[in-house]
Amino acid sequence: MKIKTLVENTSNMSDLIAEHGLSFLIETENESLIFDTGQGNALLHNISKMNIDLMKVNKIILSHGHYDHTGGLDKAISVFMDIAIYGHPDIFTKKYSRSKDRQRYIGIPFDKDYYREMGIKWRLDSTPIQINEQIKTTGEIKRQTDYENISDNLCVINNGIYDIDPLLDDLSLIVNTSKGISVILGCCHSGIINTLMQVKAMTNDAPIYAIIGGIHLIGASDERISRTIDALTKFDIQKMALCHCTGFKAMARLYSAFGDRLIINNVGMEIELD
Repeated sequence: MKIKTLVENTSNMSDLIAEHGLSFLIETENESLIFDTGQGNALLHNISKMNIDLMKVNKIILSHGHYDHTGGLDKAISVFMDIAIYGHPDIFTKKYSRSKDRQRYIGIPFDKDYYREMGIKWRLDSTPIQINEQIKTTGEIKRQTDYENISDNLCVINNGIYDIDPLLDDLSLIVNTSKGISVILGCCHSGIINTLMQVKAMTNDAPIYAIIGGIHLIGASDERISRTIDALTKFDIQKMALCHCTGFKAMARLYSAFGDRLIINNVGMEIELD
């Protein structure tokens, strides 16, 4: 199995486009899947430059409803034939980022009716979904730690009032490989430790070999980063290919703690899991 980074905030390759967002191609023996679609400016360009076989892609999984993970969905639909799309029902919740001076919409660009008219087959469920023999979603993540809080800048509107978005739609992928369990993350708004505890519960405490994606420690306090690193140490993860919303400060401290087990993931990277 290979994981290829199609969209990410950074690129080291001159012919690939970087944008604030995330998208992975997951290549298995029998099919290819896309996890998230970025904002939409980079996805098709990078797919073309990376010589991706479009005919093998038949499923898209959305980690949550933010624009930098769903914005490329309509472009993906335009090139992939007979596609099925998986995610949580709340991906269509109207989501906003709010600060003192302004608020802006940061949710999925179109409503469900728009995509329905394109003939999309949806599979939306708050509980885990088995995608294929090797891959399933986590479903909603149970919040167990006392330090992995969602930013109060991320909001939804209820009865005209901005409330903190609980981001129940945040999910990750559990991937079974010969090296052990790998977890593919979108933004991990639920918290990386909450997510990994749920993965452990869902896999009978199987060893976790790798985590790949964003873990949303950008802007996190020093205390939260420290407690996260302490907790991660106990999981004995062998590979951490992190990116997107992880944040520079957290990356630096993670590298200090885990050394070469940490990989800075960017556009065009390929990760072998088998």
